[in-house]
Amino acid sequence: AMSLTYTQKMALGAKRATYRRRLQEVLDAQGLSGAALARQLGISSVAVYRTLSGQLHSPKVLDWLRAHGAPEKYLCDPRTSDN
Repeated sequence: AMSLTYTQKMALGAKRATYRRRLQEVLDAQGLSGAALARQLGISSVAVYRTLSGQLHSPKVLDWLRAHGAPEKYLCDPRTSDN
């Protein structure tokens, strides 16, 4: 996989932030809060919220969202992005 620059990652994060509500709906559909997801994944709730808002790119959170039906275009995942 190609490595993205800091600026490209920031841009992906900003793009993900625009989909934050859509991503939250994926958690809602599973009956999970961000804090509950964090406990399930063994990470901090801050990491979950920062990933949803595009300030962080937690692979655990992005992979969970992907596995639970979040469309790839909402994830803006630096690991899989064409940007």
